[in-house]
Amino acid sequence: MKSAVALAALLCLFPHGAYADGRLNFRVDFNRTQVPGIHDDVGFSWGGVEVEVEKAFAKPKIVLSGFSLGLRRELFPAFTSFGQDRGVHRWDEGTYLMLRLYRRFDVSCDRSWSIGPSIALLYGVPGTTLDRTTGSTRSDGGFDYTHVFPMRNADVPKGLADTADIGTDSALFYPEVSLSIRKTLARGGISLEWLGGVRMIRFGIVDSGSQGAVFSERRMYIPSGGMRVGFRIF
Repeated sequence: MKSAVALAALLCLFPHGAYADGRLNFRVDFNRTQVPGIHDDVGFSWGGVEVEVEKAFAKPKIVLSGFSLGLRRELFPAFTSFGQDRGVHRWDEGTYLMLRLYRRFDVSCDRSWSIGPSIALLYGVPGTTLDRTTGSTRSDGGFDYTHVFPMRNADVPKGLADTADIGTDSALFYPEVSLSIRKTLARGGISLEWLGGVRMIRFGIVDSGSQGAVFSERRMYIPSGGMRVGFRIF
């Protein structure tokens, strides 16, 4: 997490004259994965929304064309009221800060079409969006279960943890790599991007057993597809 903060700070030190434009972007995406357990494969399917401010360099660097900072919200289908019903806390739907670095390559003569890879670093609280237990009753009356949850690997500031009523070790930090195809309209004032990517999240898996619960870990590569719409603001 410290490296991501340091990188963001360095990017912000570039002189303003180095930027071509700034955009306000809105993204919607859908994600799906199956985490294997001993008794069951536990499936996750969820959507996410992002709002970000993007800055592009006037002249692309060797590696980068620009970067963006944003806020991400992941919505679990069972909690569509944003935590206002069923006693569900708002943090249960997943909230993240996001830093995205990208490179863009023009593929049309008028530069209205481009393609490019990006990497995003996300830091936040996954809540119950990626936490699920499945189970079944055996013929002998016993009960088998598989519990899957994201492996928290970062800390939350104590003041924020106290306000949200969560532990200070509740945060998740993970990367996403993606590829986008972008079309600009209205002389570059509006941009449309079609996205395909992969999120890399490590899960913990607890399976019941005759000798007690069995714990294992697995890194999952989660496919993600979506769209980003941007509006030039400066």
